[in-house]
Amino acid sequence: MFIVALIGYLPSAIAGHAPYDNFTRLAYAFLHGRLWVDADPIVGAVIFEGHYYVTFGFMPAIVSLPLVLLLGLQANQAISCAIAAAIGVCATWVMLGRMGVARRVQIAISAFFAFGTVYWWCAAFGSVWQFEHIAGAMFAVLGLAEWYGARRPWLLGVLFACMALSRLPMALAGIPFAVWLVLDAPRGERARVLSQALLGALPLVLLYAIYNYGRWHTFADEGYALWFQADAAANRAGVPFQLKFLPANLYGFLILPPILSDKFPWLLPHPVGVALTFTSPALVLAFLARGRSRETGCLWAAALLAAIPSLLYYQNGYEQFGMRHSLDFTPFLLPLVARGLARLETFFTYALVGFSILANAYGIWYSWAFHAYTVVPR
Repeated sequence: MFIVALIGYLPSAIAGHAPYDNFTRLAYAFLHGRLWVDADPIVGAVIFEGHYYVTFGFMPAIVSLPLVLLLGLQANQAISCAIAAAIGVCATWVMLGRMGVARRVQIAISAFFAFGTVYWWCAAFGSVWQFEHIAGAMFAVLGLAEWYGARRPWLLGVLFACMALSRLPMALAGIPFAVWLVLDAPRGERARVLSQALLGALPLVLLYAIYNYGRWHTFADEGYALWFQADAAANRAGVPFQLKFLPANLYGFLILPPILSDKFPWLLPHPVGVALTFTSPALVLAFLARGRSRETGCLWAAALLAAIPSLLYYQNGYEQFGMRHSLDFTPFLLPLVARGLARLETFFTYALVGFSILANAYGIWYSWAFHAYTVVPR
């Protein structure tokens, strides 16, 4: 599975250097004892007290360290991203195997995640925004694989903390899993398993607080607020998360269609994305999972909580194929999609998976053939 996924992701990665390689530069900065990066990656970084700081969580930079150790600033971040994405596909395969689904369902859902969601588009191009999504999703499915396996509380704490420090909105997804962990434990063991999970996460949370203090002189993360205040696309009033942004984001996730054209290739992805309805319709199979099980309730709660920040954010990701913010909650829908497909295996349900893969293949082709988005390497 690793080789299959890597073959799918690497051709785009090796075709060009990721243009906004903030995490490569951040990894290089870590190796040289500093938190600020060179001024080149202005997009995705904010200036504070004369230095540029990467806005997002630091975990993708940690993932980048092996390649940066070998190649320094010449390391291609897109390759680190592609390798991380392939690891995520492996974790999905393991998770589905531990769930006990049939082999054909395991193959179909692994292929769906790898090539039928915007995970493929993000894995293929690997700039700063795509890499944070890939790293977050990778740690999420690694956590789910552990959840359906040994379910060691301390390791779950580590993996979910790594997920949150890759993509901060995903931190909310940890709440239902903490509840689930406690409810599944014997009464006398509940305090112990919860404390073990919290202790697993604690070192990374403390490191994150120290990282924030080193950047902003406060233990809170000021990066998103500073970015919002500096972004020309924002109204710069209030905070970046507001209820008034909800209708536009719901429209983007559920309704925003591609553009019809009278010229080749006739169907054009909208520059600010295409709704999941058109790019990953197989996600609807999650609604077929059994509704009254603890598994279904907790996974839906995790997906919805992870989606809240993106639904309230002042922009939907811009210059993208599909909706890249959907990767905040897609990993938690995968077990539900697998349960739904296992419950109703028909030509139509498998066709939804096939259509999702074709739609995302088209997005990859279009992005390269027409240089549709500035985040795509030229």
